[in-house]
Amino acid sequence: MRGYSSGAGFAELRLDGVASWRVALLLCSKWDALLALMVKDTRVATETVKLGFQDSGTADSNESQIESMANDVASVSLRRDDFDRNVWCLAGIPADISDIGQAVGAIDEAVREGRRLSFVTPNVNWLTRAASDKNVRQELINADLSLIDGAPLAALARGLDVPIRARVAGSDLFEALRRRPAYGGRRLKVFFFGGRDGAAEAAAKTVNAEKGGVEAVGWLNPGFGDVEAMSRPEVLNKINDAAPDFVLVALGAGKGQRWIEHNQLALTAPVLAHLGAVVDFTGGGIRRAPTIARALGMEWAWRIKEEPALWRRYARDAIAMAAICWSRVIPQMRLPSRPQADEKVRAELVSAQNTVAVRLSGAFHQSNLRPLRGVFREAAAETGDVILDFTNVSAFDRAFLGLVLMLEKHVAMRGAKLYVEGVNAQQMKLLKANDMRYPDYAAAMGNLATADKQASAPSEMRARK
Repeated sequence: MRGYSSGAGFAELRLDGVASWRVALLLCSKWDALLALMVKDTRVATETVKLGFQDSGTADSNESQIESMANDVASVSLRRDDFDRNVWCLAGIPADISDIGQAVGAIDEAVREGRRLSFVTPNVNWLTRAASDKNVRQELINADLSLIDGAPLAALARGLDVPIRARVAGSDLFEALRRRPAYGGRRLKVFFFGGRDGAAEAAAKTVNAEKGGVEAVGWLNPGFGDVEAMSRPEVLNKINDAAPDFVLVALGAGKGQRWIEHNQLALTAPVLAHLGAVVDFTGGGIRRAPTIARALGMEWAWRIKEEPALWRRYARDAIAMAAICWSRVIPQMRLPSRPQADEKVRAELVSAQNTVAVRLSGAFHQSNLRPLRGVFREAAAETGDVILDFTNVSAFDRAFLGLVLMLEKHVAMRGAKLYVEGVNAQQMKLLKANDMRYPDYAAAMGNLATADKQASAPSEMRARK
């Protein structure tokens, strides 16, 4: 049994008090350790980085433990994974708390390290499709970064106490990449894939003429067809041969992300994203809404003016969004989801033969999730199904639910299931309102036992005969 806790009996590492200069010297002598503690948002393997000594002990008597902790931190590399993310649950989909600058930084970092970064920019269309299609919902959860696009979703976040500071539209993000100076004297190499006839080529010519932060190293319009037809070896080889940093996909709502999911392991570019109309905007085929229209949340009206055929999709999305607000959002607003209690929280892992249980206790909210991150990471790495035990959980917020979505992602990736147990009626309503309909473990096992008994009954009857 392995556990992490917060509260009385543990002290977070602080450079204050009698031993502050000794701690500083110890950490400064180990650059990796110092860097790990400087990088906030829990980007280090130990996450909790706590001193396991009692507050009643003197600083001098615990010097060896402080040094031991510094050695432990220095021995691990900085960890950046889904359980480090500041990700919340917004009406059932993941929402990373980020702005344009942070998103640009994440792209630069992924390119510099050669680390995969597949990101999505959910808008109303994404949300409505995810509400009716489990595969679309899973595509959003599987992404490495989920940046909320669209004024309606930003307003929805404010209503549900999800701290989205501003929308991060894909077109704004790409514009920021284009207009900035090249970092380190190097331009971001982009491959345009998709768009209208001639749009990808026009976009490539535009960014290369600008000589800004983006360089087009190739383009391809695959024409019409299904995902399989657009995933032929010659198509993927053309993209890989261009050695891009970023494959910008524009294949229409739905198909683009399916193409990325289907081909991301075969593509060598570290950054992948479906950004819809960005190719057309960049190539000049479609004019983007003026700044004032975007600021007022009226970009949809401008898009209809530019592309009248869009009105049907927007009308369907509006009707579906109203249904989501009625069935999911309003019920959540009636439920308390902002824990107030400043109580100790605990998360511990208990392994059995074919399952691993995560036993939780306390009121989990955005400021005390460190113990949870490490335990969820360990649970995701185990084999077998995972059970979340809510028996001793008094409350949780949507930051907690965001981490549960990440656990769901990793458990599903290894072909296992996520169960819950001990969930009270109010907590179950909040889970269902976010489309987190995890089966109850005891009920599932009971149904399985009943099914086995019914299956064995005919053979027993034949044996008696």
